[in-house]
Amino acid sequence: MALIQLENITKEYTSEETATSVLHGISFSIEEGEFVSIMGPSGSGKSTLLHILGLLDRQTTGSYLFAGQDTLILSDLERARIRNASIGFVFQAFHLLKRTTVLENVMLPLYYSQVPKKEYEQKAKIALEHVGLMHRLSHMPSQLSGGERQRVAIARALVNDPKIIFADEPTGNLDSKTGRSVMRTIEKLHQQGKTIIVITHETTAAEYANRIITIADGLIGSDREVVSTHSHYAK
Repeated sequence: MALIQLENITKEYTSEETATSVLHGISFSIEEGEFVSIMGPSGSGKSTLLHILGLLDRQTTGSYLFAGQDTLILSDLERARIRNASIGFVFQAFHLLKRTTVLENVMLPLYYSQVPKKEYEQKAKIALEHVGLMHRLSHMPSQLSGGERQRVAIARALVNDPKIIFADEPTGNLDSKTGRSVMRTIEKLHQQGKTIIVITHETTAAEYANRIITIADGLIGSDREVVSTHSHYAK
């Protein structure tokens, strides 16, 4: 059974009786353990697609099964529970709390989980160890570099041991060298068994994946398996 199964997904926004169609029949599946890049220019519909995949929004028509569950019939509370337990998000803007330490930022999703409070710190430290930031536990976000802040965001996405991690333009606010470092961190998580979906317009980020789906004007342009070419960027 696929982790993600989309069938003929459409999305339409209505404002003042004017309808704007953004997605026009998107179909694909993603198996557990895959590393997929969804690539397209600004305005292509990839952010709208991400919001649907991450259960942040609902499709207008079509079927979306997440781990076999029909997401359209889930209540908002059920969708929130699945997001917190099964999905990790990494965003371009990091979204770290400025007056909160690195450790406390990573612990935040645990407050909405079933994890006993006495385990919060240990789980956050394990997540930070995965991204090589144990030496920054007590630092504030303002004391970190851009790459370190994104790695904190990755640790926060990991802390609940999700089924899948969505990374939305994870290198968009970073210089090329730091971006490569962040993508290597994400690639390592895939090697450890995580399902990864990267939303990007950058070819260098997309090429870390083993499969690239391109989207333009709300339609799938191509869907192909690739051999990751990241190794020459890491030099």
